[in-house]
Amino acid sequence: MKLVSRRVVVGALSVTVVAATAGVSTWAMADEPPAAPVRLVVGLKNGADTAAPMRTVSSMGVRALDTAGPAREALAELRAQTFEVSPARRDRVIAALKSDPNVSYVQVDHVRKAFEVSPDDPMYTEGHQPEVDQVRLPAAWETTTGGAVKIAVLDSGVAKVGDLSGAVLSGYNYVGNNSNTADDFGHGTAVSSIIAGRGNNREGMAGGCWSCTILPVKVLDSHGNGSDSNIAKGIVYATNSGAKIINMSLGGTDTSSVLADAVSYANLKGVLVVASAGNAGRTSLRNTKQYPAAYPDVVAVGATARGSDERADFSSYNKSGDTWVDMAAPGIITAMDRYGNYHTGETGTSFAAPMVAGAAGLIKTMNPGYTGWSMQRALLTSTRPLAGNTGWAKYGMLDAAKALTVGTDTTPPTITGVSTPGENWRLRGKVPVKTTGVGDAWSGVRNVDLYVDGVYKAQDRTSPYELTYDTAGRNGKVALQLRVYDKAGNRTVFDRSVVADNLAPTVTITSGPANNARVSGTVKLAATASDAGGLRRVEMLINGSVKQTDTTSPYNFSFKASSYASGMKVQIRAVDLAGNTKTAPTRTYKR
Repeated sequence: MKLVSRRVVVGALSVTVVAATAGVSTWAMADEPPAAPVRLVVGLKNGADTAAPMRTVSSMGVRALDTAGPAREALAELRAQTFEVSPARRDRVIAALKSDPNVSYVQVDHVRKAFEVSPDDPMYTEGHQPEVDQVRLPAAWETTTGGAVKIAVLDSGVAKVGDLSGAVLSGYNYVGNNSNTADDFGHGTAVSSIIAGRGNNREGMAGGCWSCTILPVKVLDSHGNGSDSNIAKGIVYATNSGAKIINMSLGGTDTSSVLADAVSYANLKGVLVVASAGNAGRTSLRNTKQYPAAYPDVVAVGATARGSDERADFSSYNKSGDTWVDMAAPGIITAMDRYGNYHTGETGTSFAAPMVAGAAGLIKTMNPGYTGWSMQRALLTSTRPLAGNTGWAKYGMLDAAKALTVGTDTTPPTITGVSTPGENWRLRGKVPVKTTGVGDAWSGVRNVDLYVDGVYKAQDRTSPYELTYDTAGRNGKVALQLRVYDKAGNRTVFDRSVVADNLAPTVTITSGPANNARVSGTVKLAATASDAGGLRRVEMLINGSVKQTDTTSPYNFSFKASSYASGMKVQIRAVDLAGNTKTAPTRTYKR
């Protein structure tokens, strides 16, 4: 492997560690340009009217963003929308949106930044990659060098040059909303080369999974900045495009609902998400959680110094009691730039994370059925101890070879039954389906899905796992099936048969005073009623209140006229076993 060393333009791959916030209002002098508009992310409640938020703020000078194409489609998966408003109107618009009953959350669309640190003493030599041996990649390559595993790189784009020639698929650009995923910052290419740079070809360098493919998703601009909504779109796109691993060498200190929802979406689909822990080790934010790394079920990767197990001084790390930084990998390494040059001093947790993502590609190649949870477990439980580790990284150093030997959960989850509805119950309208005994002893329950006659209808991800089935438009036998999945992808099913009945019964008053009659004494009425599925009861209502019920045909009712000082509106109503009702024409009586 030949390492090419060339002079690097200062700043080409160097950025500061700043998590900027979009749309911060400032006082401006008369000759200063207008303040930039504020981007907002609006989350909708399940089943909400998607047009409602814009109606709420249509008179406030708000502009809807991402209204068409892949951008709209990706956010729709997360029930989210984006808007743009002037700084002066931001607070009023946020307040109005929060008061809308269709809205779940309103947040400023924060900007995240590529995690990279400028080398203190950059070295470009015709040398080697000590980090490869440090994480035992050569031993792993004796087993596999990767396969048809798609690894998404959410970054500044990827250049299809050098060791990435033939390794990069067509992707999408959410900065420009087009298919141009060329790298105009340089960060994404370096990250991708560490993951999948083609090895054993007598040229350049070797990536961790050199037979894997890169799905480029451009979410960072030419300055290395990207909004939460664009990153969230990228996660959804990568997941829906078949990526099994997502690498995000970016972050910021603000949490975000749309970003968290996107990570959960990927996890639900069995995708492993890897993110860099951040480069705040030399700042007051050294222990501050960085997102998306700190979200649950994201593998957060800190960095070690070159050729050492010691924490790199720039790497963010866990403070006492925290565990969000999961593991470590070398953070001063060799990478390829967007021009095809190879450099040996690339520094940052941005470059530690793709070492882990590449190793994950090897795991997925060896175990095609592994979910994100299974790959995560293999990575974390196989780490080797870090000398002197006081918990700055919860587990330890990446050990790619050992990770290939770790098994996964193969025991299906449990479900003991459905408490409601019962077997062969007659149902109408929207019906709650309540499960019992749902659990998993190892990886944990991931989700419970409801299928109706083999067609997906609903999902719940939190205990006690209650779903809703809408019987509208159905009559007759219906097969309900609950499918319980654990995080390792194992499945258990429970079947329940019910009868949908949305047909009303019939009811007719057969005897009694005519409508608008004057009555006295004891007033008697009789009725007939029927239903194909059976009747539960027939009721007599007077002035809107149920006064008598009868469950046996013929159905007879009576009341004393003297009990009512004024007019009486009398109704006879039939109720079938499913709860459907039918009311005979009202009869009005006077004393």
